[in-house]
Amino acid sequence: MVGVLNVTPDSFSDGGRYLAPDAARARVDRLLEEGADVIEVGGESTRPAGAAYGSGYAPVDAETQIARTADAIAHAARSTRVAIDTTSPAVARAAIEAGATIVNDVSCLADVELARVCASHDAWLVLMHSRAGAVSTYDDVLVEVSREWWSARDRAREAGVPSDRIVMDPGLGFGKGTDDNLRVLAGLAHFHELGHPVYVGPSRKAFIGVSEERAGLTKSVADERVGGTVAACLAAARAGAAVLRVHDVRALRQALAVDAAIEEARHV
Repeated sequence: MVGVLNVTPDSFSDGGRYLAPDAARARVDRLLEEGADVIEVGGESTRPAGAAYGSGYAPVDAETQIARTADAIAHAARSTRVAIDTTSPAVARAAIEAGATIVNDVSCLADVELARVCASHDAWLVLMHSRAGAVSTYDDVLVEVSREWWSARDRAREAGVPSDRIVMDPGLGFGKGTDDNLRVLAGLAHFHELGHPVYVGPSRKAFIGVSEERAGLTKSVADERVGGTVAACLAAARAGAAVLRVHDVRALRQALAVDAAIEEARHV
């Protein structure tokens, strides 16, 4: 399980809470206490555009990202594995030098140099499917996501990243409407055919709030979406997701423990 640490002033869910180094280190410690296996640190928001978020995220230069994330990465790396959430080769290189061993690229390898950095440091590369711009239209979201992700996977391999260091993320919330996100979760087993571990990050995302509205409930804000996050993660886990990326580690650990206990009771 991956615990999220946004060292940013403007992330959609918790921007500004952990920007100070002391707050970031305390957040790392809390995520580890709650049961995170990996800490993922990000120094640039990737919040989407929309009514709730304004025009979307503002790009952050590499130097600023490095300055925001270096201390938290070094602190976390003393205790566990660390991922850096970035599309910048320079940030990825600095993060690896600080102790990270995983690079999470939400651009689906817009810059192949990022893959070369991973290859030269034997780092894992999480390739998240995304399309540039606003929400896209899909004829068949499972087929199209698979095809576009596979193309990025091939570019990563050509750049020297071994297949066994590449992880597939279908990109919930990135260029996808609510129905597409739900179809991705419902059809998650489809992505196992790509032959790579599947990494899923539904945590606190907007499709949860829209699903509430459709059920006649009041639409929640991001940090009130723990229940919806847990539901999405349980569905992903049952469909064979290898990695779950969340803000609320304790809640999901609890849900997975109870789900496993119920399943065990079926066989007693």
